Amino acid sequence: MTTHPVTLLRTSHPSSGKPSRIRSLFASLMHEIEIRRALREVSALDDAAMHDIGLTPGNVEDVVRCGRH
Repeated sequence: MTTHPVTLLRTSHPSSGKPSRIRSLFASLMHEIEIRRALREVSALDDAAMHDIGLTPGNVEDVVRCGRH
């Protein structure tokens, strides 16, 4: 008897190199979860700690999402 590997989630159409919409949606969701986790961690710092690393409470989300400029 011959066994064949089973693909549970196809990441792209066999003839194209583009990722599937499900894979892209999942990656975007995971990225947003990571950003929100980082926002919670940084927002938990007191003002003095934020000042030490060059942040203010008003620019935390921008810095986490886009990086410092």
